Amino acid sequence: MAESYRFPKRMRLSGRKAFARVFGGRHSAGNRYLVVYAMPNELPYARLGLSVGRRCGKAVQRVRLKRLLREAFRLERPNLPAGFDFVCVPRPGQAPTLDQCRRNLSNLFRQAADRAQG
Repeated sequence: MAESYRFPKRMRLSGRKAFARVFGGRHSAGNRYLVVYAMPNELPYARLGLSVGRRCGKAVQRVRLKRLLREAFRLERPNLPAGFDFVCVPRPGQAPTLDQCRRNLSNLFRQAADRAQG
């Protein structure tokens, strides 16, 4: 059976406490486009949270960036480490393409997960 590429609500990180827990863990990895924070979550799947600040552009640009990151997460999910909550914080500057987002997420999620495990 083929792997499902859906992105249901249970895979989304929401709520102030959930974000504070991930940021408080201080396990991160970054590059020129993105910073990713990770924290183990005791679940059999990864969850994604996004924090896109006003420095990344006007509302239209921020929403587009969020959509791009969600799509990259959805497509790369089978290759990402399970059992972690991830928060992505894009850096201001030129927005990456979908291919760049996919490569960045894959690499940064692994690095952040390795740092969170020990």
